[in-house]
Amino acid sequence: MNAPGTARQSPDFRLMIGDEPFDPIDVPVPDEGLAPAKKATIVQFTALLTEPDVARVKAAYGLVLDRFIPNLAFLERLDDGTVGRLRADFLVRSCTALDPALKLAPWIPATGTPLRLITTMFDDADAGTVRSALDAAGARDVQLIDDRPAGSHLFAEFALDDRAALPRIAAIDDVVWAEPEPDAVDFNVEAAQTIQSGGVGVHGGTIWDQGLHGEGQVIGIIEKDGTIDLNHCFFADEPNVPGPGHRKVLSLTRKNDTKVNEHAMFVAGIAAGDDRANPGTHPHRGGAFAAKLVVRTRDNHLLKMLGDAKAAGATIHNNSWGLADITSYDKTARDADEFSFRNEDHVVVGAGAGFHEADNTPPGIAKNVLCVAAAKAFPFEMSDGDGLPGPTSPDKRRKPEIMAVGGGISSALVNPASPSAPYCLTGGPQVFAADATSWAAPNAAAAAALVRQYFTEGWYPTGRKRPDRRLLPTGALIRAVLLNSTVDMTGRPGYPSLTEGWGLIRLDRTLFFDGAHRRVDVHDVRHSAGLEIGQRRTHEIVVSSITEQLKITLVWTDVPPAETLHTLPARNLLRLEAEDPGGIAYVGNDIDIPTGLSRPVGSGPPGPPDLRNNVHMVIVDHPPVGKWKITVEGSVVFGQQGYALVTSGALK
Repeated sequence: MNAPGTARQSPDFRLMIGDEPFDPIDVPVPDEGLAPAKKATIVQFTALLTEPDVARVKAAYGLVLDRFIPNLAFLERLDDGTVGRLRADFLVRSCTALDPALKLAPWIPATGTPLRLITTMFDDADAGTVRSALDAAGARDVQLIDDRPAGSHLFAEFALDDRAALPRIAAIDDVVWAEPEPDAVDFNVEAAQTIQSGGVGVHGGTIWDQGLHGEGQVIGIIEKDGTIDLNHCFFADEPNVPGPGHRKVLSLTRKNDTKVNEHAMFVAGIAAGDDRANPGTHPHRGGAFAAKLVVRTRDNHLLKMLGDAKAAGATIHNNSWGLADITSYDKTARDADEFSFRNEDHVVVGAGAGFHEADNTPPGIAKNVLCVAAAKAFPFEMSDGDGLPGPTSPDKRRKPEIMAVGGGISSALVNPASPSAPYCLTGGPQVFAADATSWAAPNAAAAAALVRQYFTEGWYPTGRKRPDRRLLPTGALIRAVLLNSTVDMTGRPGYPSLTEGWGLIRLDRTLFFDGAHRRVDVHDVRHSAGLEIGQRRTHEIVVSSITEQLKITLVWTDVPPAETLHTLPARNLLRLEAEDPGGIAYVGNDIDIPTGLSRPVGSGPPGPPDLRNNVHMVIVDHPPVGKWKITVEGSVVFGQQGYALVTSGALK
């Protein structure tokens, strides 16, 4: 029942596609109905579907319900008979033919030819029919990429010499979406110690000191257009052939014309470089120097590249590059999100855009990717060194969301003499900028590898290595630990902020080791055991002292990519609430920006609920001692949604 003097808010039935949201009820229905052939049709329902509703409409009408469009709608392929029956169903608000113009990405360049395009097809499309239709519409150099066996879609890459042919491409029944083929750009600008414990030098104290160096971990490196030199001491072995027996490089994939370059060398060295002759002692070794690497140069199909890296053993994936002039949620972002959702144990890291770019771009802006900006080197690490502020455009999500050191770094350099024997040249960047998000991202990837090792070796929950306690963490848990470990960057006002996100990584604030003041409590829930719509789960913790800040972080890897047609990628929505021993409640992401602390419910006007981000936090200084209740609720969930919940502080 509504409270006195209040009214129930009407649902928003506008479709969030195209330049302006519109109500499908206002779209005229042709008298003749749809053609007998199956056409792209938007089916909008009167409310969220329950599981029995989903089962019924799938069985009755052959709906797939896999291409969600906010609000309350799905894109389907239907004939006119099915459309007529659907319009009579009490759950259906409207059935609207998709305007072909809405299939064209708004960021297709307005001028210039030839256009290089990528189109996404309906999953029941026939490859031969697609090729013939594209040829007839004026496409040339058509290349089909069928990622359906990997759980993705059928794509077509091609050139278009006549811009007037764009409507003909959009009118092809099999086409769902057309967007420009992207070009990539590199994001360039004693770091490992700074993000491990905040100290540097011999007495700095690091996670390394506990015995975590990346052993047993594999980091995938995808580079824009370069590769690494296996002759460098950071990557060399004997025999020096990449593969399972190589001490550092499990796989090295590159195009025929790909050359060794400094960007690739520097990034790989930051992540896991280690001197073969003197392991674990080189002053410029990587943040996870005992980890192994899978290295490749990029193409336009990130889903396949990530899948190949997985097949070679990688679970952490670094991308120190972005797409030129593409700032929307495109195919690359969808690939990253789809891979992350379907491979729960993996973490994808993306560099935020550098100061010289126009805006943050894919893959960093994907909802399940950890987007990293660069902090300066110690002792100025509380100031940002490189990275454009968010939020994402146009959906206003928080990206970048975390900071790692991206300045004052020395790593592997290319030897101009190109010797055949191993060499060991290191130093600061010679070609690229000294401060760069490109350097921050592999530092974050290395930190992710250390977090993964912490759980796989059984350090949780005792703070001592216990093989019988081994846990295979989800990517959501690794991201949640990294985000929970962050500290507010004092050189940037407000917390969280559009520039720093949730702040600078400081691993020892969350990774608990025996004898430390701060402890950690984690709940890692996989999709198969995840929340359904309206379901709530309560987890309890006990705070033992008011001296340590209490930080609660909820992260979930959202459902595979939202439909290409609209610009609101968020799909499943979870709600975080924490209640202290006295009954005072806090809601995730309702934070007083000047102080960086959560607002107690009822202490003033609440902030709007966060319906966009899949990272939610509650942060409380001087938390009351006693039992706290932490509740996670499935506010809007399609199927089941897993999550990771990480709490750190003075816990019993």
